[in-house]
Amino acid sequence: MDKLNYLDIKDIFAKIKDIMAENKNLLFKLDSAMGDGDLGLTMNNGFNRIYEAISTLNEEKIGKIIIQAGMILEDSVPSTIGTLVATGFIRAGKIVKDKTEIDLSDLVMMMSFFVEGIRRRGKAELGDKTIIDSLYPAYLALKLASEDKKNLKEAFKNAYQSAKQGVEDAKKMVSKHGRAAWYKEKSRGKEDPGAVAGMLMVKAFYEYLKEKY
Repeated sequence: MDKLNYLDIKDIFAKIKDIMAENKNLLFKLDSAMGDGDLGLTMNNGFNRIYEAISTLNEEKIGKIIIQAGMILEDSVPSTIGTLVATGFIRAGKIVKDKTEIDLSDLVMMMSFFVEGIRRRGKAELGDKTIIDSLYPAYLALKLASEDKKNLKEAFKNAYQSAKQGVEDAKKMVSKHGRAAWYKEKSRGKEDPGAVAGMLMVKAFYEYLKEKY
């Protein structure tokens, strides 16, 4: 399988919705340790709203679907991470514009703009113990897979493994943003909830490709 169409994109958002629901309590627990405790609810509600809207959306252009997802997320979950992920979706959607099919090279570019959108909006860098610390390694894995001519399933398997490693690596870091930054050295050794949420989004892509192809 070399390309995704608009139906695949809708189904991937459904998979993200399901995975966020399955992990709602985990995200709540992680976020309660160093944050507001609302991350599980934010991700669950946000992706539910996205799926409700795009599942019946009469649109075949992938970029427009993803931009719409970002706009819905920004409107429905007024939280820091909701705004950041929404920005990422909007920037990624603009890259593919009116395409009705996308391949791995498109997804690499989209991931690049997705991560960069979050980084700029949140003013976070790799190593700051944020969602970037799982998403950026996933992007690098996708880029390498594209250069090595891997198929989509192999590429996202590697991306998912890299995102999981990013979550583990982030445990050793000290939080520098948001409420978690108040804990300073006490944040070291704990999983970052944002990094976990980022990893779960990558997992959804991989699980969809693994199940369907």
